[in-house]
Amino acid sequence: MTGPDINMGPSLYIHIPFCKSKCFYCSFASFEKIDSLIGPYLEALKKEAQTYSGTPISTVYVGGGTPSYLSSSQIGVLFDIVRSNFEVAKDAEVTVEMNPATLARDKAKAIFDSGVNRASLGVQSLNDGYLRFLGRPHSAADAYASFKELRDAGFTNINLDLIYSLPGQTKKEIEEDVAGLVSFGSEHISLYTLSIAEGSDLHRRNIEPPGDEEQGQDYLFVSQSLEHRGFSRYEVSNFSRPGYACTHNLNYWRGGDYIGLGVGAHSHMNGRRYWNSGTVEAYLEMMSKNGSALAGQEELAQEKRFMETLLIGLRLSEGVDVADLQERFEVVLPKDKKYTVDGLIEEGLLSLEDGRLKATLSGLVVLDEICARLI
Repeated sequence: MTGPDINMGPSLYIHIPFCKSKCFYCSFASFEKIDSLIGPYLEALKKEAQTYSGTPISTVYVGGGTPSYLSSSQIGVLFDIVRSNFEVAKDAEVTVEMNPATLARDKAKAIFDSGVNRASLGVQSLNDGYLRFLGRPHSAADAYASFKELRDAGFTNINLDLIYSLPGQTKKEIEEDVAGLVSFGSEHISLYTLSIAEGSDLHRRNIEPPGDEEQGQDYLFVSQSLEHRGFSRYEVSNFSRPGYACTHNLNYWRGGDYIGLGVGAHSHMNGRRYWNSGTVEAYLEMMSKNGSALAGQEELAQEKRFMETLLIGLRLSEGVDVADLQERFEVVLPKDKKYTVDGLIEEGLLSLEDGRLKATLSGLVVLDEICARLI
């Protein structure tokens, strides 16, 4: 399947920008020590959600920031907002990102009881030294305890995040992290390399991540390690047990529509992309004055939608059905792009099988380069 199921409705993303502390590498719209704004922020989210009243929703994803930083009662308020303003499918996948430092037993149960059926736990590493290096506010022991709390609360679909290829990290240390995460018994693992945001603590300290070649080697190492342990790669950085691929993210990667609420959130509906202001204060002020925090928008031509969907689809193990994509957007792959695709196939970076264009294993390692050549 290349395209999303048009009968499902768009996905819903809600951004919660609050954190216990900001990680040393962070590039996301996240803010610490502004707890007094949580109440007004939830009110603003309610007002923004009301502009979509009655919209059918296929999946819900609450990210951050640290959504689990909210109190149990605030989490209840958040999902009351969702249920009151959207028609969420009965079988919808509903995910909340969580941090081991902010997840006590009552919190895990409150989140589960709010109708959340998928948890994403930001473990990042099981090496306490690397956790301190990253500025993570939890330990490996906290991560183990949080996973148990989630299971005890009733979660049967849990993702664990892993950051690998850290400066100075050995293959043995990477393997220990992978083996440790797999031992949790989760259904899904997401991989990330270290991305150091400008202005972050690591950036100010002139810390640099390993080079592309080393990161590529580490990616292959981690991928093979996970696959040997029963996980299947369905997207370049995402691995799951059978039947546990993330439906919400698959909608993104297949070019489906989505609605974003909150600070810095992006939306894509019917060929129009638009996004909100990127600071809490500006978001609150704009919502109060205008009932909208719209910071920008773009109408996407069919040709651009076609190419964007093709490029993001190359992240998927299933690839993209080129003929289906051409029919969907009523666009033919331009001759110059076809020439480039043919060259990438000859180089062994892409393959074309039964009409599906896919990145090979070698291609996945240099996927950014492939996309740059096709833009």
